[in-house]
Amino acid sequence: MSRAARLLLNAESLPPHARTLLNRMCLPVTALWCRVLRFDPSTPNWPDRDRFVVPSTTMQPLLRAMLRLTGSGADADLPLEYGLHPAVEVAPGPAGQGVAAAVGMAFAEQTLARRFGRSLVNHRTWVLAQDTDLATGVALEAAQLAGRFGLDRLAVLVTPPAEPDAGDFADSLARFGASGWTVRKVDAGSATAISSALAATLRARKPTLIACLPASTDEDVLPGPSLPPEEELTGPWSPTARRGAATRRSWLRRFARHRLRATFEREVLAERPALFEEDWNRAWRGHLRASATRSTQDAGLAGLRALSEILPELVCLTASSAYRLDRSTPAALPDAADSAPAGPAVAPAGILSGVLSGEQSCGIQDHGMAGMLNGIALHGGLLPCCAASVMTVDRMRSALRMSALMRRKVLYLLTGDGLALGDGGGGWQPVEQLASLRAMPHLAVFRPCDTHETLACWEAALAWQGGPAMLLLCPYENQHGALPPPAFGSPARGGYLVKQEEAPQVTLIASGPEVAIALKASHHLARQNIRAAVVSIPCWELFAEQPARYRKTVLGVSGLRVGIEAASGFGWERWLGEEGVFVGMDDFGTSAPANALYERFGITAEAICETVHTHLLASGAAREVSLSAPDQPRTRVRGP
Repeated sequence: MSRAARLLLNAESLPPHARTLLNRMCLPVTALWCRVLRFDPSTPNWPDRDRFVVPSTTMQPLLRAMLRLTGSGADADLPLEYGLHPAVEVAPGPAGQGVAAAVGMAFAEQTLARRFGRSLVNHRTWVLAQDTDLATGVALEAAQLAGRFGLDRLAVLVTPPAEPDAGDFADSLARFGASGWTVRKVDAGSATAISSALAATLRARKPTLIACLPASTDEDVLPGPSLPPEEELTGPWSPTARRGAATRRSWLRRFARHRLRATFEREVLAERPALFEEDWNRAWRGHLRASATRSTQDAGLAGLRALSEILPELVCLTASSAYRLDRSTPAALPDAADSAPAGPAVAPAGILSGVLSGEQSCGIQDHGMAGMLNGIALHGGLLPCCAASVMTVDRMRSALRMSALMRRKVLYLLTGDGLALGDGGGGWQPVEQLASLRAMPHLAVFRPCDTHETLACWEAALAWQGGPAMLLLCPYENQHGALPPPAFGSPARGGYLVKQEEAPQVTLIASGPEVAIALKASHHLARQNIRAAVVSIPCWELFAEQPARYRKTVLGVSGLRVGIEAASGFGWERWLGEEGVFVGMDDFGTSAPANALYERFGITAEAICETVHTHLLASGAAREVSLSAPDQPRTRVRGP
């Protein structure tokens, strides 16, 4: 079969370095497919198959050759792309992302095997990687997590670069060995050495890295019966295909008798259990009552705990940044009443004790964690979720982009949203993150303003199809008072009217904690005889999908539109129009309490009223009136 594979490779137009690497890896990959891999070409996506991950387009011709030699003719004309060919496990992407995804697949296999047993879940994950994959930070972080979690059913096959200098390759092998991996060096031209290494991999207690070094011998034939080329090319009638089909039929017989068959089918098909809505609401409210505050962060974590109780397929990975202890005291947003007392410095409720039982901590390896989430989603049968700080999303962006590209369902809970961490300096203030995340296709970004909106955003995130969903949560409670019930629409539709006015002169549009500030500014404007409606848009993506008539009713058809958000205004012109005004952050803040930063950037009720009045006067829409508002006591406590 290796001879036939080389013939197929030589028939392709390949760059010289790629041809060298592919010919060197031809025998190891052939040995894997002929002797070890659980693969049925007639059903290449059955649940208990071995995952063969090829994350690089350079190595894809080898996958094409293996599919040609063992596959059926039905898939021969399909392009070898993710989402189009059932045997392609992951889309090609930046170096290292495929290795991290493979770690996630092995983690998913381990998790499911503990629940359903080895009679249903008994497969392995194999990766055909390049040397550049191993040298990346995301691959090293994922490798460390694989060693920590003991993913012994994960193996990576790799070969040195075509260039003579392989110093970086040797360093990569040393790093993987130090991360808890078994590193085996084999002669890529020795079928005996390769077969021995694969057999040892099946017995290994740790993840394995097989380094296929340039051949020093001419032994290029697998031991066993010699088959004529016509029998090697007979597709599903080849010995490899027959072995894979027999393995799948045996699994189907065990599956038909398994006591957890219905549960396994439901989770593989990503279906919700019976009475999900009722159980979800009851569990969420119970956990919310146990929270110390009513911040969106506490509400979001309460939703995660409730979800873990009713969805056993939920898998949560947490980064240490999600548990960051704030040095300031939880306090009011600017203009809150003096009645909010200053107490001793405490951490946000729910953070110190963790998110939920059974969570898996990934430490500071946010990048590797995000890559693992993609692999868990690609494996199937589990709902991946993570908790991390909003500022670490920049490190997770490549993996997040891959999940959006492949349209996989991944849930992100990002804590520490807004200016609440102002004492940490500008480095901990998300200025441009919101705009950049909203620009990513297939990603739904939710920024709720209170507990009720958080629940609606959770439900909408679970229902979001065709990509990842992200909740940005603030650790501090709104001190302006509870928001009124929606005047029109619902937060589940992405945007709604918090306060409605007949023929409003101004429409204040906000998200997150700034909705409460916008509502207070509307009360000040009302005392100045200026009619102001208030709109909350927790999710731009959902709101954009609503009918034009609904969006027009929410945003209004006339009057000044003012956007309010403690972030960059890039992209807000979509909702504000050419004449709209944005109040937000145009620079990085300093190390100061959040209320001081809100005042610096003009994100206060008084400053918004002044901005609105100035623009109305300039447009002739209002006569000059007094800007004075009722005396409001200033809080002296720190924090928002």
